[in-house]
Amino acid sequence: MNRNMKCWRLILALATVATLIGSSHGVLAQQNQDIVPPQQLVDGKSYSDWSAAWWQWLLAIPYGAPRPNPAGYQTGAYCQVNQSGSVWFLTGPNPNPGANLTEQCTVPAGQYILLPIINADCSTYELPAGVYSQQSNPTGPGCSTEGDCRKCASNNIDLVTAVTASIDNVAVSNLQTFRVQSPFFQFSVPDKNFFATDTPPLSGAGSGMAVSDGYWLMIKPLSSGIHTIHINGTITFPTFSFTEDVTFQITVAKPESK
Repeated sequence: MNRNMKCWRLILALATVATLIGSSHGVLAQQNQDIVPPQQLVDGKSYSDWSAAWWQWLLAIPYGAPRPNPAGYQTGAYCQVNQSGSVWFLTGPNPNPGANLTEQCTVPAGQYILLPIINADCSTYELPAGVYSQQSNPTGPGCSTEGDCRKCASNNIDLVTAVTASIDNVAVSNLQTFRVQSPFFQFSVPDKNFFATDTPPLSGAGSGMAVSDGYWLMIKPLSSGIHTIHINGTITFPTFSFTEDVTFQITVAKPESK
C-alpha cells in the first residue's frame, strides 16, 4: 500500500513538473510571438546583417534640425525618411535625455520593424573622437582594424546594466539571446552627420568601416491599428551612464485594397 502511494505521488509530481514546464514554455512563446527568433532570416539576411543595414541607413541621412535624420528628434519626426523594402527601421533620439520619451510613427501594412533596444558602434571615421585601446580606452569609439572595431563595440555593450522591451504591454523574454554583433561594414556620411554628437563633434562628408554590437528586435508585421513598443536599456561607463528609454506609438496602416 505504501509502495503504491509513493508511486502515485511520484507520478503526480512528474505530471505537475511537466505541466509547469509546458506552461512556462507557452508563456515564453506568447511573450515573443511578435518577434522574429534570433537565428531566423528575414529576406535572406540575419539579425547581424540587418543591424549593419540599419546603421548604413541612419548614417547616410543628414543630421541636426532642420535636417531629416530621425535620430535628431524626440517625436518620431521623419521616421519615414529613406525607408525601402520589407523592413522598416526605427531609431530613438540621439542624444537621449534618459527620461521616457514617446515617438509616433506610421508604418505601412506588412512591414517588419527593426530597432535596437540599445547599441553601440565603433568605426574608422571616429578615430579623431578617441582611439580604441584595450588598456587605456577600451570603448573608443575610433578604431583602425576590424579586430579593434569588434573589441571596441563589444566592450561598450558588455557594460549594459539593464535591458527590457515590451510590445503592446507584453514583455519580451530572453533578451540576452537578442544581442547581435554586425559584420565589418562600410558606410557613408554626409557633411552634417550623426557623429556631430561625438566628443569632440565630427563633421565632413566621408566614409568608413564599422562594427556594431547591441540588443536588437526584428518585429513581425503587426496588425492594422495602433501598437506600443517600449524599449529601455542602460550602458554604465566608469564616469557616466547612457540610457535609451523610448515608447514608440506605431500606427500600422490598413492594407491597400487591390
